[in-house]
Amino acid sequence: MNIGVKLEPVANLLNKAFFIRSYQRGYRWDENQVNDLLNDFKEFIDHSNKSEEEFYCLQPIVVKRLSDEEKIKLYRFNFDNNVIYEVIDGQQRITTITIILNFLKEYLKNEVLLQYLPSIVYEVREKSKEILSDFNNYINSLEKQEELKNNIDFYHMKIVYNTISTWFKNAEPKYPFLFLKLLTSFKVNCVKVIWYEIEEHDNSIEVFRRFNIGKIPLTNAELIKASFLRENDTVSKSIKYSISKEWQQIENQLQSKFFWGFLKPQRDYPSRIEYIFDLLFDTARNETKDKIAFDRLFGTDKHSVFRYFSDEIQKTEDLRTVWDRVNEVFEKLLQWYNHPEHFHYIGYIQNKEETKRNVILELLSRKFKTKQDLTNYLIDIISNDSKSFFKDNKISIDYNSDKKELKKLFFLFNIESYVSLSQSSKGEEIYRLPFDLYSSNKYDIEHIDSQTEKEVSSLKFEEKIEFLKDLELDFGFEIGEPFEENTSPLFKESDVEDKWEEDNINKEILNKILESTIVIVNKFLEKELNKLDDNSKNNIGNLTILNDSINRSYGNSYFNTKRRLIIDKDKRGVYIPIATKNVFLKYYSGNTKKHTRWSKSDSENYQKQIEKSLSKFMK
Repeated sequence: MNIGVKLEPVANLLNKAFFIRSYQRGYRWDENQVNDLLNDFKEFIDHSNKSEEEFYCLQPIVVKRLSDEEKIKLYRFNFDNNVIYEVIDGQQRITTITIILNFLKEYLKNEVLLQYLPSIVYEVREKSKEILSDFNNYINSLEKQEELKNNIDFYHMKIVYNTISTWFKNAEPKYPFLFLKLLTSFKVNCVKVIWYEIEEHDNSIEVFRRFNIGKIPLTNAELIKASFLRENDTVSKSIKYSISKEWQQIENQLQSKFFWGFLKPQRDYPSRIEYIFDLLFDTARNETKDKIAFDRLFGTDKHSVFRYFSDEIQKTEDLRTVWDRVNEVFEKLLQWYNHPEHFHYIGYIQNKEETKRNVILELLSRKFKTKQDLTNYLIDIISNDSKSFFKDNKISIDYNSDKKELKKLFFLFNIESYVSLSQSSKGEEIYRLPFDLYSSNKYDIEHIDSQTEKEVSSLKFEEKIEFLKDLELDFGFEIGEPFEENTSPLFKESDVEDKWEEDNINKEILNKILESTIVIVNKFLEKELNKLDDNSKNNIGNLTILNDSINRSYGNSYFNTKRRLIIDKDKRGVYIPIATKNVFLKYYSGNTKKHTRWSKSDSENYQKQIEKSLSKFMK
């Protein structure tokens, strides 16, 4: 549990003492890292027209105050009675800043008096405190360097010091003074760190593992929560308790797969409430007139959102005013989630393939007088994106069109199917498309009635047997004796427990039997079915989407084989889009006597239903 997080000027670290435990690695920064840091400082200094509030921010430093009992155990380090901070994360940054200050102290010694420097003690390098407090003498004395010949930490510190020295020799003479001002200023255009202090009783090693083993970063959500709940005498415990409770309630709601799936943020979040802070931050940035000044003040790195909220919290006298903005955004999201059309239309825009539009951020910046106004706005967005689907109030694309466009069309049809279900319940139930499941699958455009006859000659032995078994299962009983007479020569014995065992198959006549069986099935279907003509097979009325893993498993099978397999997959819990299930259940066909056939009238009725459902988007 943290007891404080704040943006702390480096100047406030100059008189602090730090302790580096043995579980951490030693100092290991190299030339590239220190050059990058110095160049960043220079770039910040060189920015013109900076406001006094602008600052350069270092990454988080995680610390824990050593208790008196711990200091007693570590008596050999001669800690005084002052506060000692154990550094859990960020020791490389603190040490580097200390080395830079050591250099500036030596370089400007005749012109500037730098009285204090951070005190740093490494548990495994007992002499480190002495070295870093008198670093310039060690650097400039060959005798002292000899003492530290086998000290790997000092070796890297010396490399960094020499890199700093070279950098300043190549820089303009003004920069040593400007760097010193940058690092020692308390308010105006200074360097700050994100200071994250945990409780004294927290386990340091566990916290260290949290941040370093597996490189799990300190998130903006954690930092912002710590800002809200830090020790502060001006904020009552009841307010902090209320914020903490509401925080968890929001996080729990966002953990819902239905809720998170319809929001579909462009990145994942370890703590999902951070998405709301991102929305508020992006809204504030979009509304500001001077985005360059905004970015200078809060940065453009991964912790810019935290810095923005830290500033907002510090500026207010009432913590609830900031927190209420979080609640307001969440309440809007919840209202959209609980409205069938808003849920599905926002979810469609957020989840459609290759979307670049963040409609949620867009909606937060707009005011709608009524719910219907918002609905109309979303329909307009979808209509503009769907112009290529329609012409003269009819669907104008077919199987030969762009497959991405076809997938978006069927996605929209599935969306509208759920909207229609919800509306038919008259408010009693909201039926939701599970966006998380929908988006986790890849889809093929599938012909409902096969585009071509099954090419059997190229099938493997096992595939040919499987295809024949399907034909027997789906047509054997209906066709009856002609089917049985045709296939019976294939089997050496017909009374065995499993006649389809490989050893029971007359392999030399397998191809012949398979081809003749297909002929029998086709003749049977032609007698009783108003079949689709070849010109109609690529129309929307003969197409649907299906999970690619299912589609590719049965290829160009007959309609009733596909129907049986899809129903079986659905029973086993495999996600199948609702409109696809409805097609194979002949939901759109009206009165029909044959549920295992796909006829021309079935196709025509299905296409009419799609066009009727999507008519609101034909603008």
